[in-house]
Amino acid sequence: MSKNAEKKNEDVKIVELCRVPLEDEALAIESLLASCNIKCILQSDITHSIFPFTIDGLAEVRILVSDRDLEKSKEIISKNA
Repeated sequence: MSKNAEKKNEDVKIVELCRVPLEDEALAIESLLASCNIKCILQSDITHSIFPFTIDGLAEVRILVSDRDLEKSKEIISKNA
């Protein structure tokens, strides 16, 4: 990897785009963002196959994106809500 590419990767910060209560909703958002060439990370504190429901936010899914893609991601989600 070139020094320029390494520097570019070092500058990327991952930020939270939103939280959703269901994994299916998170997967739909992930697919929508991917169709616009935006990569995201789905993160949860609990295994959904064991606890497929949300209690007080315990099983909600956080959707994370690059800080560079945050505003564009918000626009995409709001247009498709």
